[in-house]
Amino acid sequence: MAALALGGCIDETEETPAREADQAVAMDDAAPMADAAVMADAGPAPDQAVPPPSCGNEDDLYPNQGPDGAEPIELGFARQDLFICPDSEDWFALPLAANQAITVTLLADPVETDLDLSLLDANGEIVGDSAGEIGEESLAFVAPADGTWFVRVNGYRGEATYYALAVQGGCRTDGQCAEGQVCRRSAGECVPFVVPECGADRNEPNDRDDQATPVEIPASVRGVTCDGDRDWFAFEANDGDTIDLLLSFDAGKDLDLLVTDLDTGAIIDVAQGDSRTNPERLTLTALPAGRYGAGVFAFNDNGPALADIDFTLELAGRSGACQVDRDCVSAGLPVCDAGVCRAVDQPSPVALGGRCDSDEDCGADAQLCYTGGAGGHDNVCTIQCQGDAGCAALGEGATCVPISNQSAVCFPPCESDDDCSAFRTCQARTCEIRGECRGDADCDGAGEACQVTPFGRYCGLVGEGPACGDDPAPYTDNGRAEGAPAVPTDGVAIEGLNTCDADTDWFTFEVTPEQAAHTLEVSVSFRSGVDIDVYVYDAAGAPVAEATSPDQTTEVARARWIAPGTYQVQVDQFSSDMLADTAYSLAVTLTDNDDACTVAGNECGRTEPLRAACDEATGACAAIEGRGEVPLGSLCDSDDDCVAEAAVCWTFEGGAQGYNICTIACQGAQDCAAVPDTVCTPFQGFAACLPPRN
Repeated sequence: MAALALGGCIDETEETPAREADQAVAMDDAAPMADAAVMADAGPAPDQAVPPPSCGNEDDLYPNQGPDGAEPIELGFARQDLFICPDSEDWFALPLAANQAITVTLLADPVETDLDLSLLDANGEIVGDSAGEIGEESLAFVAPADGTWFVRVNGYRGEATYYALAVQGGCRTDGQCAEGQVCRRSAGECVPFVVPECGADRNEPNDRDDQATPVEIPASVRGVTCDGDRDWFAFEANDGDTIDLLLSFDAGKDLDLLVTDLDTGAIIDVAQGDSRTNPERLTLTALPAGRYGAGVFAFNDNGPALADIDFTLELAGRSGACQVDRDCVSAGLPVCDAGVCRAVDQPSPVALGGRCDSDEDCGADAQLCYTGGAGGHDNVCTIQCQGDAGCAALGEGATCVPISNQSAVCFPPCESDDDCSAFRTCQARTCEIRGECRGDADCDGAGEACQVTPFGRYCGLVGEGPACGDDPAPYTDNGRAEGAPAVPTDGVAIEGLNTCDADTDWFTFEVTPEQAAHTLEVSVSFRSGVDIDVYVYDAAGAPVAEATSPDQTTEVARARWIAPGTYQVQVDQFSSDMLADTAYSLAVTLTDNDDACTVAGNECGRTEPLRAACDEATGACAAIEGRGEVPLGSLCDSDDDCVAEAAVCWTFEGGAQGYNICTIACQGAQDCAAVPDTVCTPFQGFAACLPPRN
């Protein structure tokens, strides 16, 4: 199964890097197991008290047809000459230490013979199984406690056959490996490790997770690493703590960040963008109390290189609690339980539609554990699909949802909004988008507000404000567009404002009738190493100006021919190279350039974002507010101006005189009868009904 939760793994040795999904190790935190002696004291199961009669070809382990006669085996067991009789089972008793990772494989001879493979605890509960259509099965398991488990081979169709069985040991922590070895988590195996002749710093030795350098939060740690080096840092959390981590490093390099539970080895989350993602960052929400390790690893896809790479690892924390699963953003802890985000805890495989945190949680009928976006609300054992009809196995109301340009997966029906993301609501057992908006008034649900997303403005549930980015009075309460504090337009900078990656600041200002057609400039200045974007909207939420360059320390959003009215400014920190607050200044300036728009000159058609309506009485440009009522063939400057029959407001040519109309796509002249005075006009591989060209 191709895991979608962790897009790759951290290569942890100096051998060939393997950036594949690091989910071969289950993150399932199963309940403690009873000792095998407890089961033995209870006596054999009634249907296994007497082994079935011999069928003549049994192997030397007969009779092992029940848990009471299970053959004792150890890690590394491998036999290719085992035999199973019709309507029978073969049992094997396997002692494991806590957090021991194993893989059990089964191969029938001939492979077409259908055998099934299961792993059971001392109480007879199935903790893992593999039941395909043929006799080629495999399962992975991590023991949550010391104890004995039982491997069961079942002849599903009652056929006699020979088979091979192997039990390979694995690891989740470096401490489970011998000296001179480390745990390669992607394969769950111990591999040789030699400390490289590079990457040395004052934090050494910290190449193994059981050597992790302890840090106290908040912390800022400087280090050096290189290809083949491994740097581990240990920190502690109390129940409900949220920890932010940020890893900054030399430009042009590629470092990855892995966080694990140091006691169990379970993967909590991974940040592994390419060299364009610098810094790497993680937010671990509402952690269970425990010890955690942050591992820093270099990735080099061009072969070995021993050059040192300087890095800084920052950690910042705050206390709190989760409310619902969507609050849990760490990939390995998707379930909110009494205010704490935890791993999926299932004694048996998770059924289709159930919560999961790795593929190994899911039963054989699932193709993958899809972990969706941030938050555990959409973590689901599921299958791929091409339409809703293919999702019937997940229940009535299940839908087929695209997750990329090439694939889609089934989502189960919802019971309440808590099963949906902040921007979706449960309607008729389906998570439907809450809807586009221009302001809070467009949002009907309780606790909703109009929020800016990378895909536009949508109604969404309002959560608690971020624990950063506090501003001084009178600008303290500026986390929402509605009710934002007013700022002057005299061009004098307001100093001492603060923001952070989780924060968005809003301000408002007025353009008086006397200032109509003035030129607007909204300027935000900040330190280097930060990317802050600035957006300006009119009172109806239509965009007026923006400044979104990636590498400036002063962003200036400009708009000519500004119309009288109320405006809103959004200051959004896209990313920073530090977890600390970013201090910035804001200045709003209105300048009289003795300028005015004209209808004939079509100056408003050249505004960006487009404000197509020119008021010649004031000389100002304003957005057309059609509110879904502009008919086909009439002027518009945004899609929401047009009636439902329209496919688009044609703005691909800017505000070219007469061409920005509500219109439809076409393939020939016959398609344009519904759009008055237009012809089918090709434009860059597309065609729409537009006024004739002169």
